[in-house]
Amino acid sequence: MTIRADVARRVDELAEAHSGRAFADAVRVYSEELDDDAREELKQVLVERSGGLDQAVMERVDARGWLRRQWDKAGQPPPRRG
Repeated sequence: MTIRADVARRVDELAEAHSGRAFADAVRVYSEELDDDAREELKQVLVERSGGLDQAVMERVDARGWLRRQWDKAGQPPPRRG
């Protein structure tokens, strides 16, 4: 396995076991165990994963906007005909 694959696997394990501040603390402890090259790989993995998280959050925000518009339409009386 490559350094990157090992680091990515460990980040996955930490993400399954921890969330929020506990995850950040676990990553910090893990980074202290790494040499400089592996620490750089860790940074890259975390940056890539954070971009994925931002994208997921934006998709949820967009979806909520769509849902809210549909909800608002449902609350309006139907248009009158002729």
